[in-house]
Amino acid sequence: MKTRTLKVEPTGDFFRQKVKPALRLRGRWLERAGFPPNSHARIIIRTPGVLEIQAVTQTD
Repeated sequence: MKTRTLKVEPTGDFFRQKVKPALRLRGRWLERAGFPPNSHARIIIRTPGVLEIQAVTQTD
């Protein structure tokens, strides 16, 4: 299994101290993993610190 390490980036209104975490997923590796452009993905929180990303098929 291949892995990727991403930085959790701060985003939002820094002046008002309303900053939220964000992850940016992009790249050809997503398509190779089964997520082509214009498709949909389901994100499931399994436990704190564990996210599962699933491709959504048209029958889902």
